[in-house]
Amino acid sequence: MLEGEIIKFYREKSGLTQAMLGEGICTPTHVSKIERGKTAYSPEIISLFSAVLNIDIQKEIEYFRDLDKRLQEWHKAIIMYRIARAGEIKNELESSPFIQSSKYAAHYLLLKARYHLLHQDLEEASRIIKQISNKFHSLSRYERNLFYHVQGMYYINQAIKPDCADQQKALQVLKNIDINEYGNEEYFYHLAIAYHYIDSKIMAYMFAEKSLQHFKNTNNYTMAIKAESIILLQISSDILTDMDKLAERYHHLIWDCERIGFHDYKGLLYNNLGFEYFNREQYAMAKDCYKQALHLADRKTVIYLQRLYSYLNSCIEGKLSSKTALLKKACEGIQVSKELKSTLYLSLFKLSKYQLYHQREKYFKYLEEKAFPEFIKIKHMILMRRYGKKLYEYYIETGDHEKAIHLNRQLDGKELINV
Repeated sequence: MLEGEIIKFYREKSGLTQAMLGEGICTPTHVSKIERGKTAYSPEIISLFSAVLNIDIQKEIEYFRDLDKRLQEWHKAIIMYRIARAGEIKNELESSPFIQSSKYAAHYLLLKARYHLLHQDLEEASRIIKQISNKFHSLSRYERNLFYHVQGMYYINQAIKPDCADQQKALQVLKNIDINEYGNEEYFYHLAIAYHYIDSKIMAYMFAEKSLQHFKNTNNYTMAIKAESIILLQISSDILTDMDKLAERYHHLIWDCERIGFHDYKGLLYNNLGFEYFNREQYAMAKDCYKQALHLADRKTVIYLQRLYSYLNSCIEGKLSSKTALLKKACEGIQVSKELKSTLYLSLFKLSKYQLYHQREKYFKYLEEKAFPEFIKIKHMILMRRYGKKLYEYYIETGDHEKAIHLNRQLDGKELINV
């Protein structure tokens, strides 16, 4: 009963015991049963309780019933990337006197974690997730699915960091969701990303297509752009894909970002397009895309490091700049890597320096002993395959067939020579 929850909240807020509230009205046991919804009661008793607590019970009931609607509106604003509206609703809910002391408390906290993820506040999101996980057994079925979804999104944000210790956690969590109980098909998008991180292209494509259809049906243009970008990443893995048509699709998405004001995502699209040009050894085009992406990144982030490395790598492979200019970029990368404590990019930029100085033996020694074991440790499939191929070919060239066989086993038997 709503009345019982409201009475309990205001009683505790007033510092009254059940005996104090029930004095002259009913027994403490009866107060307890009313608060827990375990007994019938007359309107007169609720009116007397309300008078003691100095509240308008009907007004409080109406407000309480509106909470569910407000939570649903908040969730929709977050999903639709309506940042300003999501912030307004958050402030309204935070002013609610009993939002965290009602049956909606877990739902509210999970959406609050989503809100923090929207703003890349991973630390606060993690704190809330841990808080809710301790009460997992008491969550409703919907709340359990929402918990898995929020937790999966948190792991996706962690997996974006190249130093992430395990890029498979997101998928493991998201696969627990029962879509029939949950009903939020947005989660297909996050499932697609999780499969993309483990290089499962068919599954990533399938769920990205499902999410794209959902976003189109719900007029969620921002998320539709993101879903289509995941699709492009999967179809472009085929080196025979028409690059001109692929680039055209990327540029259409970039124009869509400009049209709806989704400027933050342009850098990622330029970065992904640069990746496609790089894979096709069109290094000048890759360099131009990475340069655009680099200008849209904050120097104090790992994203800047990733794009700087990609830009440098394109220039090295395409022999597009002087050795002096490239060494300057490599040294900048090493410095920023140290500032951000990114051991992964520190390794990558050191490899670039060895390559620029033509120190081949040092390059492969460092790759074998330091860099490649780290790629395996964090399960970074793209780097494992790219540098695994280089190491594999080096072993074959130097006649070290045992190491070549061992390397193939480390990568689950995938044929590196055809990557």
